Amino acid sequence: MFDERLLDKYLQRIGAERPKLADAEALRYLQERHVLSVPFENLAFHLGEPVPHSVEAIKKVVYGHRGGSCFELNSAFALLLRAFGFQVNFLLGRIYRGKILSKQLGHLALWVETGGMPVSGDAPGAAVEAEENRQAWLVDVGQGNNSRTPLRFDLRTPQADAHGEYLLSDASEGDIDVSRDGAPLYRLELRPRDLDFCAPLVWWYRTAPESPFATRLMCVLPTEKGRVSLAGDLLMREENDRQIKERLASDEDLRKAYKTWFGIVLDRLPPLPERRLVQK
Repeated sequence: MFDERLLDKYLQRIGAERPKLADAEALRYLQERHVLSVPFENLAFHLGEPVPHSVEAIKKVVYGHRGGSCFELNSAFALLLRAFGFQVNFLLGRIYRGKILSKQLGHLALWVETGGMPVSGDAPGAAVEAEENRQAWLVDVGQGNNSRTPLRFDLRTPQADAHGEYLLSDASEGDIDVSRDGAPLYRLELRPRDLDFCAPLVWWYRTAPESPFATRLMCVLPTEKGRVSLAGDLLMREENDRQIKERLASDEDLRKAYKTWFGIVLDRLPPLPERRLVQK
């Protein structure tokens, strides 16, 4: 159950205060706090843990001090936004691997509408003003290359963000391609989906030998000036266009890196994919 206590804990986890209006400013604020606080990671896929969504995903983020996949993080963030009066729909898309678009649906993002309605109580004329100010946004807190702030769905010109320059462009069958700094990220369907539709997709990502989550172990957290990521045993720190790479040689080093850079304390480490292949 997503009650007031869990809501407050969630806000504490991302270092955010309650917004007064369900407007664009509040949406930007909440998304930025979430992106900078909760890592995108797929450890559960390698540890044999459940991959929860919605309330259970919030509990994982809050009480386990973990991150998660797009399915986990965006479904959790959707509940937070709805609690403050935002209208939210789920969208599915396909990830680009380089310039090749995957055939398998594998990314969950959010369509969020803002209108400036008060979070609690009604004000005279608030509904009319909200309708006049209604705007649709692409919101994504569950992808290592996602923007820090919402992107306008109606624009087909570059949108500046702290993480780069993003562009939404029309694709076939009414879909939208999302790119950053000229590199394609994913293609979104604009048809709203129910979360139950995602269950087989999560199963495929957990079990298929060709699944990128099965062959790659990753943890990514953007920072104010860059980002830090742990890909297997390779720690990469990016800041002001400078990159530092470090290969972690021991389990102790890996545990320390997860705790220091991502705030994640693990009872057991996920096996490195390359080690698992050698063992087989």
